[in-house]
Amino acid sequence: MRVLYPNLGAEEDDCPPSLNPPAHLAMLSSAWQRSLLTADRLGFHTTGFVAWLNTPRAKRTAEAQQLTLWGPDPFVVREVHDKGFCAHAVERLGILEAPLHGAITILDVEDCTVDNLVACTLAQPQWMAREGLVAKARLSTSGRGRLDLRRGITERAAAKLRRRGGVVVEPWLPRLGDYSSQWWIDDDGVIRFLGATKATQSFAGLWSGARMWIDDDGIPTIPGQVGKDVVDRGHMIVREAAAAGHRGPCGVDVFTWTDFDGVVWTRVCELNARMTGGIVAVFLARQQVLDGKARPGAQVAYSDGEVTTLSMSMPATSLPGAPTE
Repeated sequence: MRVLYPNLGAEEDDCPPSLNPPAHLAMLSSAWQRSLLTADRLGFHTTGFVAWLNTPRAKRTAEAQQLTLWGPDPFVVREVHDKGFCAHAVERLGILEAPLHGAITILDVEDCTVDNLVACTLAQPQWMAREGLVAKARLSTSGRGRLDLRRGITERAAAKLRRRGGVVVEPWLPRLGDYSSQWWIDDDGVIRFLGATKATQSFAGLWSGARMWIDDDGIPTIPGQVGKDVVDRGHMIVREAAAAGHRGPCGVDVFTWTDFDGVVWTRVCELNARMTGGIVAVFLARQQVLDGKARPGAQVAYSDGEVTTLSMSMPATSLPGAPTE
């Protein structure tokens, strides 16, 4: 038995799912339900009370219905879903880009004040100050809850960031491409690679869809060295989450950017300790493979709740293999 609790966006405000969500969330919620049928076929099973994001309210709602909340405890989810967790892991693992050493500031709730945020802007190297700084709420969805510090900071804005777990302050970087790797951590801690995507986003940075290429094993991923970097670095972060006790689905967001010398860098920006749009896209793409509608080398795209096969333009041999434990 499976009961879905589509609390999309719950990291910002742990409210019950809306009866009339915006169209894009309604489509994603419907696609999520269909993607879980594919997950079942592939051996990724969910049972009981299944939330998009495991929150305290989701757990209480499950208990009120005398059901078991599937997946990790909300306490663990809050720890690893926090953008500060990923920022600390990137530095600890030695994958923070050289130009950004000393440029990332992580503020806890009590330190998220107007004075401290202003101090962050004054402490940046000149080239970073020219690009501007962004304050990212530690508990928020991609592209939401962030603040451009070039426009100043008010006490009201600082209070909002405090309500969302504090802040990560970093330079605004000129992005070349947005990517993600998608994962599943079994109950015994074994990490399984689901796929990787090239994200499509709105101007505001909100996720709107994905493109993928099918490899020789029928797994959606990204071609070339970029794909290898996205998967390898994502795997490193997911291993940290698994060690912290996270189980179930998760995704790691990555983007490429270029510095003033034209050097291209790869930045791991966050771990989403929940179902993600990328996971939905990957499972629906794998359904295309199961149905014979896409084969190795095919390029497929997800948007508006559906996956379509676009072309056979990418040779499957140029795609990276899945990581192994």
